[in-house]
Order: sequence, then structure tokens, then C-alpha cells
Amino acid sequence: MSSKTSEKPKRSFFGHPMGLLNIFSTELCERFSYYGMRAILLYYIYNTVSSGGLGVEHTEALVIVSLFGSLVYLSSILGGWLADRVFGPYKGVLYGGLIITVGHVVLGMPWGEPGLFAALFFIIVGTGMLKPNVSVMVGELYTKDDPRRQAGFSLLVMAINIGSFLAPLIVGATSVAFGYHTAFLIPAVMMMAAVFIYVILGKTTLQGIGREPVQRLTAIEKRRWGSVATLIVGILVALFVFLGTKGLLNIEMIGNSMPFVCTILAAVLFLFIILDKNTSKVERSRVFAFIPIFLVAAVFWAIAEQQSTTIALVVDTRIDNNVMGYVVPSAWYASVNPLVIIVFAPIFALIWTKLGKRQPSIMVKMSLGLWLAFLGFAVFALAFISVGSGELVSPVWILTGISLMTLGELMLSPTGLSATTLLAPDRHMSKMMGLWFVSNALGQGIIALTSHLFNEAAPADFYLAYALVALVCGTGMFLARKKLLALAQGVR
Repeated sequence: MSSKTSEKPKRSFFGHPMGLLNIFSTELCERFSYYGMRAILLYYIYNTVSSGGLGVEHTEALVIVSLFGSLVYLSSILGGWLADRVFGPYKGVLYGGLIITVGHVVLGMPWGEPGLFAALFFIIVGTGMLKPNVSVMVGELYTKDDPRRQAGFSLLVMAINIGSFLAPLIVGATSVAFGYHTAFLIPAVMMMAAVFIYVILGKTTLQGIGREPVQRLTAIEKRRWGSVATLIVGILVALFVFLGTKGLLNIEMIGNSMPFVCTILAAVLFLFIILDKNTSKVERSRVFAFIPIFLVAAVFWAIAEQQSTTIALVVDTRIDNNVMGYVVPSAWYASVNPLVIIVFAPIFALIWTKLGKRQPSIMVKMSLGLWLAFLGFAVFALAFISVGSGELVSPVWILTGISLMTLGELMLSPTGLSATTLLAPDRHMSKMMGLWFVSNALGQGIIALTSHLFNEAAPADFYLAYALVALVCGTGMFLARKKLLALAQGVR
């Protein structure tokens, strides 16, 4: 008889810690709720009251959706900081999930514009708490030298895109059949499921993971930051009251100011890192190399994020969605982007793996991303040039344009994210990640600023202008690649 006691084999999730199943499920439900809501948000805002919408003018609706997206990314900086210094990533995800749930429930209520803005506020704050901390939680499941680490993040990306793909199909069809408020309740239910899964499974699969902040605030720091927060809130309240009494506080004004707010925030973060005495000469050079990456990323997001604004608008008003007698819900086009990612992301990963050290540099990949964005918007421009004003366009044009932009995203987004981690000084990693979020916020702020130039009856010039900007910026980065690689000090 063997003296060895039989041990029950540990359960795993595709060979990964079971905690990944928890986070995978939570993120899938959360991304379902976010992209399901976003797929119909613009339509709800501008459709007539008789159709179940709010009847807001189209341009103002575009600005509202752009501002929402921009503020979601800006709030991620605060959410990440609070988790790092106050309550830890685990509670960041939990609190964020609960707040998001409240936002979706409010959207499901027939409370008009006050309900809309209250709901968007909750979703902005909640997503800002949850979004940056999910990745941190995944990272804590592995040691730094665990060979499964990269695959774990790949599974997280897969969860994001499965949720993003299914949500517009289900929520979009529901909005057509039963109205917007019923459709908004589906994301609410999914967020409730996300929180339930996270808490119940977390009792056994996430023990000790993300429970403590990286560097908890000391008593002195709490008082200092409390004073700073009070001062900032006081200034903002005074500013809003002043602008309100002068009749200057409106959506258009806020939209016009957003790119400048993002630019100032980015400049402050860059200066803080560059001027830090503890930043070495090599690290400082790498931060300078990151500045063009930040700017190019902002240009790209100003194009790609129009899938929820101007592209969503023309899909609803200028595309022939009648396919063999069936009218395709406009929201379904929002599933094209995640579908292309699901299909092509493994192919791109395989190509880069096969090429190894022979694969293109960071700068070349980002240039390719912008050139693909140029092609995508050039296709949109050609689509509307080929028809008369007000005539409907074949959906093939739109599907082609979105697919090209998504291939550009597969080139640029993972590359930029990787470059952020590789070029960041160790002591400023969180700030550099914050800058990556700001690049998206700036891009969507640019959309808000330029929305008044969009003419849905003749959008070709608008799309062509953006396409040319992408072409120029992509070409500029390509031409400057050698100088930028020199600044990157060995990071390529």
C-alpha cells in the first residue's frame, strides 16, 4: 500500500488559475453591458419622443455620445489611482460594477433627459473604477515570469470581444421590438450578473488577489489629498455656477473644451514624468519617444471611435438596411468591429510570433494602423461621393470601411499599449498608462469639437478630411521612425 496520500487535482480554467474564469466572466458581462448600451445610445438620444427617444438634435446627440466616451477614459485615471492608493483593485472592480448597474437601471427608466445624464454620470464613474483594475487583477493571478501570463491577457481580450460582439445584436433587436428602455434593462441585468459572479466566485478564486492598494495613503497624504480634492471640487462648482448664470454652460461649450482639457492633462503628466529628478536620462529619452505615439494614437481614436457617433448616424439614416425584405437593426453594425477582432487577432498574433525579431517596429506598426484608418474613411467618402445627396448607400461600403479601420486598430492598439509599458519609467508606470487612456479621451474630445462640421446629407468631405489627417500623420511617423527608435533607446 502506497504511503502517499492522494491529492485532489486543482481545478483550472484552460490551464489557468480559476480566478481568471471569474474575471473572464465578469469582464464579458461588463463589456456586454457597455457596448450594448452604446450601440443604441445615439439613437435613443436623437430619435423622436413618439419613437421612444428624447428628440435631441442630431449634432447635439453626437456631442453627448463623444463626451460620454471621452469622460469614461478620463475617469479611468482617477479609478486606477483610487485603487492604487485607497481601497485596492478588488474593491475597485466591485464598486465600479455596482455603480454601473445603477446607471443602466436609471437608463431603463422613462425619466427623460435628467435620467439620461444621471445614468451616464453613474456609468462614467463606475467604468472608470472597473476598467483599469480588471487588468491589474489578471496580472496579480500570475508571477512576472509565469509563461501563462500573456495567454491570460489574451483570454481577457477574448472575453471583451465576445461581449462586445453579442451585445449590439441582442440589445439592438430588443430596442426595435420592445423599445429603448426595455433594451437598456438588458445591460442592467448583465451587470447584476457580473457583480454576482465576481463576488460569489471571488470568495474562493480570488483570495488575497487585489485586496490591498499598492501604496496606501498615509494619514498626512489623506489630509493633503483631501484638501486638494476639496479645492478642485470648489473651483469646478464655482466655474459651473458662473458659466450657468452667464448662459454659457451648454453641451456645445463642454464639447468644444474637452480636447483642451485632455491636452492640458496630458501636458501636466508628461512634464511631471520628464522633470522628475529620479527619471534617468535613458528613461527621459524614452518618454520623449512616447509623445508622438500618444499624438498618433489620439488621431487614430478620433477616427475609430466615430463608430458610435457619425458612422452610427449614417448607418441609421443613409444606409439601405433592407436585406431581402428584412430591415437590419442599425445597432447591429456595432458588432462588426469585435467580430473582425475575434477573427483576425489570432492571425496577427501568429504572424508577429513567426516573424519574431524581424517583425515591424512599433513606429511602423502604428503607421500601418493609421494608413488603414485612412483607407477606411476613404471608403466612406467614396461611398457618399458615388450617390446623390440624400440617397441610400449599400451596406457593403460601410462594412468594408469598418473592417479596414478595425484591422488598423489591431495594428495600432496592442502596439501602443505595449509601447506604453516598455517606454515607461518604472516609478511612473501608472501615469504612462493614464496617458494611454488620455489619448483615447483626446480623440473622442476631437470628435465632440468637430461634430458641428458633420453633414449627414453630404458627409463625404468630413470623412475625407479625417482620412487625409490619418494619412499625413501615419506617413510622418513612418518617415521619423529612425529618429524615434533612437529616442526609444533600444525599445522597438
